[in-house]
Amino acid sequence: MKHFLPFITLIFVSFVASASTDKNEFRTAIPAGLAPPLLIEKKGKLEGLIVDYVGALAEVMNRKVTFSVVTRYRLNGYLLKGQMDALCYNSTVWDDNRQNVDFSKVLFNKREIIVGPSPMPKNVEGLKGKRIGTILLYVYPELDPYFESKKILREDNFSEEANLKKLLHGRINYVVTDQIFLDYFRLQAPDVVKNREAMFLKDYPIACSISRKGKVTKKELDHAIDEIKRSGKLEQLFKKYGSTYID
Repeated sequence: MKHFLPFITLIFVSFVASASTDKNEFRTAIPAGLAPPLLIEKKGKLEGLIVDYVGALAEVMNRKVTFSVVTRYRLNGYLLKGQMDALCYNSTVWDDNRQNVDFSKVLFNKREIIVGPSPMPKNVEGLKGKRIGTILLYVYPELDPYFESKKILREDNFSEEANLKKLLHGRINYVVTDQIFLDYFRLQAPDVVKNREAMFLKDYPIACSISRKGKVTKKELDHAIDEIKRSGKLEQLFKKYGSTYID
């Protein structure tokens, strides 16, 4: 078994954007606390899938990209004030601020799944009475009615990686995660999927939410998204992390 990557250190950015005069800048926010491969911090340097595909978008737009890792409760404020141009890991499905920002074309679909011992139940009903690893404060549209009625029990943790480690070590039998995290984690710990199966829950379209006061327009970002899809660049970046690209 390969060594695990260390947990991501949460970076709480007290960001107060100055009135930058660089019209060629692409100021991008990344939510704090994302697990690999979406965000990887190495010796203070930001890497990972989001950094890579946003960099590819910036290259198509001929812009200089800057990243700020921002706590979730500050993201909306920065976009509304034009202190950030875009957040390129967002969805109209879960963003309560969606009426106040523009959304780009879909970059990819995030596939939510439940991983557990083989054989898995055929549907969520078959999980009644089971305890499932979840993320603190996360909303699960397909499971929340079962959690609220206590038909299925949720066990909160602070990260996807922590839950997958608990699954690997037999401390919990079922985990809600998504295909991107599972694919990447499998590279670090192949045993995590040994004798286990996945149950599909829901696909979430992931796009960029765009500030209406920022320097980048929806038209410009949409063109860049079309280009990195057409060229195969986006799919190539997913493969780099062992992840499954779902259009």
